[in-house]
Amino acid sequence: MKFIGIWMVSMMLPSGLHAATWLKNLKVEYRNTPLAVGVMHPRFAWQMEVDDKSRGNLQSAYRISVIDETGKEVWNTGKVKSTESLGIQYAGESLRPSTRYQWHLTVWNQKNEELQASSAFETALVLGTDYNHPVATAGKGTYLAWEGAKWIGRGNAPVMFYAPYFPTFRLHYELQLDKKSKSTAASFIFGANDPRLMDRNKNLLGVSNAKDSSYIRVELDIAPLRKSKPARINFYRRGYKVGETDAAPLVSYDIPAAVINRQNQYAAHQIDISMDTGAATLFLDGKEIVGEKVEIDTDGKQHSVGSLILNPTGEQGNNYIAYPMLVDWGYYVAKGQKATFSHIEVRNFKSPQNVIAAPLQQLSASQLSANQLSVDGKKEGALGIFAFKENTAPMLRTEFATSGKKVRKARLYATARGIYDIYIDGKAVSKAYFNPGTTEYNHTHTYQTFDVTSLLQQSGEHAIGAVLSEGWWSGGATYVTGNWNFYGDRQSLMAKLQITYEDGSQQTIVTDPATWKSYDDGAVRYGSFFMGEVYDARKEQDCKGWAMPHFDDRNWQTAVEVKESDFKTSEDFQLLPDMAEAIMPVDTLTALNCVEPRKGVYVYDLGQNMAGVPLVHFSGLKPGTEVKIRTAEIKYPDLPAYHDHVGMIMTENLRVATSQDVYVARGGEETFSPRYTLHGFRYLEITGVDAPVAPDQIKAIVVSSMNEQASQYSTSRSDINRLWLNSVWSTRSNFMSVPTDCPQRNERLGWMGDISVFGRSATYITDASQFLRRYLISVRDLQSAKGQYPDVAPTNCGFGGLLWASAGVTLPWELYQQYGDKAMLAEHYASMKRYIQFVLDEYVDKKTGLIVQHHQWGDLGDWLSPSYEKDDKSLVWECYFIFDLDILSQMAKALGKTEDAAWLTRLANERRAFFRKTFVDEATGKTICSWYDAERKGQLIDTQTSYALPLAFHVVDGDLQKKMAAHLAAAIKTPMAGYPAYSLLTGFIGTAWISKALSDNGMSEEAYRLLQYEGYPSWLYPVKNGATTIWERLNSYTVKDGFGENNSMNSFNHYSFGAVASWMYNYSLGICRDEKSPGFKHFILKPEVDPTRGITHAEGYYDSMYGRIRSRWQYTDSGIRYEFTVPANTTASLYLPAPAVSFISENGKPLKKASGVRYVSADKELHHLELASGSYQFDIKQK
Repeated sequence: MKFIGIWMVSMMLPSGLHAATWLKNLKVEYRNTPLAVGVMHPRFAWQMEVDDKSRGNLQSAYRISVIDETGKEVWNTGKVKSTESLGIQYAGESLRPSTRYQWHLTVWNQKNEELQASSAFETALVLGTDYNHPVATAGKGTYLAWEGAKWIGRGNAPVMFYAPYFPTFRLHYELQLDKKSKSTAASFIFGANDPRLMDRNKNLLGVSNAKDSSYIRVELDIAPLRKSKPARINFYRRGYKVGETDAAPLVSYDIPAAVINRQNQYAAHQIDISMDTGAATLFLDGKEIVGEKVEIDTDGKQHSVGSLILNPTGEQGNNYIAYPMLVDWGYYVAKGQKATFSHIEVRNFKSPQNVIAAPLQQLSASQLSANQLSVDGKKEGALGIFAFKENTAPMLRTEFATSGKKVRKARLYATARGIYDIYIDGKAVSKAYFNPGTTEYNHTHTYQTFDVTSLLQQSGEHAIGAVLSEGWWSGGATYVTGNWNFYGDRQSLMAKLQITYEDGSQQTIVTDPATWKSYDDGAVRYGSFFMGEVYDARKEQDCKGWAMPHFDDRNWQTAVEVKESDFKTSEDFQLLPDMAEAIMPVDTLTALNCVEPRKGVYVYDLGQNMAGVPLVHFSGLKPGTEVKIRTAEIKYPDLPAYHDHVGMIMTENLRVATSQDVYVARGGEETFSPRYTLHGFRYLEITGVDAPVAPDQIKAIVVSSMNEQASQYSTSRSDINRLWLNSVWSTRSNFMSVPTDCPQRNERLGWMGDISVFGRSATYITDASQFLRRYLISVRDLQSAKGQYPDVAPTNCGFGGLLWASAGVTLPWELYQQYGDKAMLAEHYASMKRYIQFVLDEYVDKKTGLIVQHHQWGDLGDWLSPSYEKDDKSLVWECYFIFDLDILSQMAKALGKTEDAAWLTRLANERRAFFRKTFVDEATGKTICSWYDAERKGQLIDTQTSYALPLAFHVVDGDLQKKMAAHLAAAIKTPMAGYPAYSLLTGFIGTAWISKALSDNGMSEEAYRLLQYEGYPSWLYPVKNGATTIWERLNSYTVKDGFGENNSMNSFNHYSFGAVASWMYNYSLGICRDEKSPGFKHFILKPEVDPTRGITHAEGYYDSMYGRIRSRWQYTDSGIRYEFTVPANTTASLYLPAPAVSFISENGKPLKKASGVRYVSADKELHHLELASGSYQFDIKQK
């Protein structure tokens, strides 16, 4: 005991008495100098930093003083004896909205020396108790602080529209055949002149059409009536396949006599065509029913007369490249025929189905008669094809004057339905992309706060300008194309500029149609996340200086108010200050090379798959030159299946998303980088230029909500390092306002299952505290009345079931453990408890006690596992439910809810007993099927996932745990189902936990072998095949089979399989959370070296809430060297393997002489030490 006592003293007596110490990272609500703190009692945090020579640095006390704008002190904690520097809650006078507060921090260290630092924060427009209750009265009360600001938009052509990028729409027209000439047929045309079908390099169909030679033609044919046969609707398709003509109908439909007969054949007939990514439905006069498929509108007025697939691939829907687009419209009337077309309208497919194009209005008066288009086929026949008029990105502006007084403070509060950029006097107020980000807009909308003081120092005239685009609000929003315009189809802006002068007086400018104007012919012709941006630089001249004062806006129209009644918002709708970081430019990449796989097609390799936008500099283009920029993640490999496309970019996996930017040049030196689209890509294809642009002029701006990286991991193996880096890049690519599944195809959704399994890794890779806290608001917004969590948030457009919904419990746990955020737990706790009750009430079979969910395909198991069909989904669900119960019990304890904690613990133990009885063969300890699948009941499962989950979640213990660990090892080391030993046979779910299960059970050797296996399937197989991000599938690409017929359902940037990153931090580096000390005030260091010596060293760090934690280990000639850094004001428990304590030295000294080290105990050959803050070097001698 005397020996240990000496070490305890040495830990408390730091060396380096003259070490430099300072305070840094002063934060309020987890952000540095936030401009819009929305809670009444914000929390403060800070870090102590010391040089590497000092150990045992601690905070012994702190004092916080908060000063308001008048200089009044509103809170002074006094000297508080505490080592806590995280989550210190404000307890002073009531904070005022829209007010800047300075706070001064004094910290006393272990020697009672004072350290001082200062920072500031500002409050939001309104304050609440938390982000569940941000405003006293919801609904209309949300807007009180906006002082009359209105949602405003463009009055003329209010809905953005670019016909070549429209795969889903409703088309209406009236057609009247000419009675006098006894005409019998006329056709309406759409889908004409699709640019993709006019250039063989832009399609996989091998077609290259001339102008006006490709289209869909819908013909009304009454000629059969003369033979007492039904009139017909004939669909023709021309130019969508090689050699395809419209000599004969593609398909025909009889029209019932009750709809068209000899008596009404020459009346005007209403035709309505609905197109949804290749699937056409046609209605005629709203009467009777004819056709293969019956569809009756809710109002009972329209009846289907036919539906068919017009996509030339024979496919329709969200998983495929979409044909036809709306593109151009027109007519065809054969020789000797006459017809009149009227009331031609295009509407959005989805409600509110506003009119977005009325093309007859764009024809000249000479072409029309009484607003009707009369066509005479004469002797040659008449074919007319016209382009739809574009409805461009809305532009808004206003002017105002400041007084001659000096401006002390100016804040711009802004948000949009859609996304926006906003300018003052021609200068962008932010570099951010895609504000306000995405939330479940019907319930929660966020606004941004900008410090614009520096832009208003000049007194006199000023201007505000804004550009709006679709974003997540409208346009393509989910993989279900029928959800086009998920929240609404009109973009609008709401803003308030508040200027405070030195004398305390204020001036406010708000969005109001009375003082704002709008424009519909700017350079941004269209902007869509899925489809791309269309930009006509020639239009810049017309708008030069549009966001400056004194601009001539006589050609602009008065803005209009876009009323809330146009959209469906909930009664509890809230407008919140944005609590998380915006999407920012975080990196710029330059092309490595250029190849020309086909003449005039230039493909550039950026060297890294990512999410962002192109940045291209052009020189010498002729004005009006149309340059097309397509993006892709991968190129077609040189395999027989792709012989026609080798070297071309592969776009099939983008599906409906065209991911193409169009730039129309103004001439001269010019640079294009879109602001209103987002692409996931590594390769960039340019066409339309006479010669290739030099690679150094081709760049990509990487954008992400992951503004900073919080960790690093590297080893002696470059491929392992690349695997870790791929996880980082996939996080960067998919943290885009919400945690998404992929950044490239027509999906990009906040799938809960993906972030559930990746959440732990994500919280080490970046500071995700407020990013994921904001995401949880959308999760709660979409929770059902019964308590069911969504599978996707926002939108709830998806499937998945219990494993996906569990993110509503697992994410708060990860955030609490990583960041010590108890306030987040408190605001989310009731929601989690409701979810647990929902599972018990709705998912558990009352007779058997088995979790069965809905017994449908969408109740997913270990998604994309090679062993998916062999697993019992109910076993996987049971393990996750037990995990949810366990961690929620601990969260309940943290919140002082002891009765709930006891109930949850009891329930978890009951489910453990049920698991053992239901899924385990008692004799062997192997997993068996339950009666979820009656035909397989009692059969062996024996898969990697079926053992990994119960082990990782501590579902089993004792002898059964040992047996299952042995079975897991056997399932990994034994070739199974044609896969070699050490193949990774887990899916999204099992992959996240298999390495943990191995290491927790003393099998880190197997974990390292699994990590380093290079064959298929494995983590390294994609790396060996050039992956720079994590792939969605273990077989997204194989050398033998290429894309394996997964061309369309295949993302090359999907972080789920990268969840092994958490094992790299927690086990390879050994940086682990202490669950009893959330936020890393105290943490665990327990590195697992590679027993195989395939990896001979590993090192890295994690930037915790208290500072940087470092860990490094390396095999040496004499043994193993470990190096660690414990941040100031923290302590760590270190576990080192050694034959005896005498084999351990620290910095060349015997352990008992090491400063800052306390020996605790040994468990066999694992030695437990406690470390004070500081840096250490331990050597373990070989035996």
